Amino acid sequence: MNDGSAFNSLPHGPRTIEARRLAELARAGGLGDSPESALAEGESALALLSGDDRNPLLADVLRWQGSVLRDRGDAVRARPLYERSLEIATAIDYRAGRAHALNCLGTLEQRRGRLDDATRLYARALAEAEPCGETRLTGMLQQNLGIVADIRGNPASALAHYRVSLQIFERSNDLQYVSWVLNNLGALHVKEGRFDEASSAFHRALLIAFERGDLMSQGFIEENRGELRLVQNDSEAAAPSIDRALSIARQRNDRVRQASALKLRGALQRLLGYPTAAVETLRHALAVCPAGEDALLEAELLYQYGAALSDIGDDDQAKDVWHRSMDAFRQLDARRWVGRLKTRLAEGGTHRYF
Repeated sequence: MNDGSAFNSLPHGPRTIEARRLAELARAGGLGDSPESALAEGESALALLSGDDRNPLLADVLRWQGSVLRDRGDAVRARPLYERSLEIATAIDYRAGRAHALNCLGTLEQRRGRLDDATRLYARALAEAEPCGETRLTGMLQQNLGIVADIRGNPASALAHYRVSLQIFERSNDLQYVSWVLNNLGALHVKEGRFDEASSAFHRALLIAFERGDLMSQGFIEENRGELRLVQNDSEAAAPSIDRALSIARQRNDRVRQASALKLRGALQRLLGYPTAAVETLRHALAVCPAGEDALLEAELLYQYGAALSDIGDDDQAKDVWHRSMDAFRQLDARRWVGRLKTRLAEGGTHRYF
C-alpha cells in the first residue's frame, strides 16, 4: 500500500485531490471485510496532508480515520485522531468540521457509558451543525440522541429523535444512514414488544446494507434480528442470524462485535438447555470484549453470564455477577435493565432471554 511519499512532490492541489481519493476509498473500505486495508489507505491520505494544518481536508481525514478504528472496536486509537481533528477545525474556524468532531467524540463517551458527557457533546455539535447547513450531521446527531434516550429507558424521546433522523435521511436519499436509523428503530420496537414493526425495520435495513455492500451494517443488523428471535423464544430462527453476525465480526477482526454476537450465542445455548456451554461461551465473550470499549455491552454480557451461572446451580456466583451488572447499568442510568436485575436478584434464573 502506498504511504503517500510518491506524491509528496506534487503541488498542493493535486496532493489534496489524491488525499481525498484515498480517504474516500478508506471510508468505503471501512464498512467492508478488510478494515486493515482501509486504515492503510487512510494513513496514505494523512501522509499526503502532513504539515498542511490549514487544510480542512486534514481535519476530515483524521476524523474519518478515527471512525474506521472506532467501528472495528478500537476507540483508544480513535480518540487522539478525533481530538486532533477538533483542534485543527477550531484553529481554522472550520465550523462544520468542528461539529463533526464533537459528534465523534460524543460517540466515544456514549460507548464508555458517560451519557451526560455524550449528551453535552451532541448538543454542542447540534448547535454548530444547524447554522452551517450540515443536514446530514443533524440527522446523525438526532439518531445519537435517540440512542442515549433508549439506553436511559425513555422510549418516547428515543422514538421522536429517530423519526426526525429518519425523515432527514429519507428526504436526502442517504441510504447508509437510513439503514442505521432503521436498525435502531427496530431495536427500540423489540424492547416495546412491537415485534412485527421491528422485523419490518430490520428487513428493510438489511436489504439496504446488502445493496450497498455494507458488511459492517449487515453484522449489527443480524445481531438485532437474532436478539428479536431470542426475545420471541424462537431459537431456530435466531441461530442463523447470530452465526452470520459472528462470522462477519470475525471477518472484520472486530472484537466488540464478536463479543456481542457471542453474548447472543451464549443466551441461545442457555435457552436451548445447555447452560454449561452457555457459561463457557459467555466467559469467552467477556474475555474477548475490550475493557471500556462498550459499557452497555459489558453490562449485558454480565447479565447473561449471571443467568447461565444460575442455570447450572451456581447461585452465589450468579448473584455476584448480577450485582456487578446492576452497578454497570446504574452508572448508565439504564432503568429497564436495573428493573430486570432487581427481578433476577429476587427470583433467581430466568428461562427467557431477558
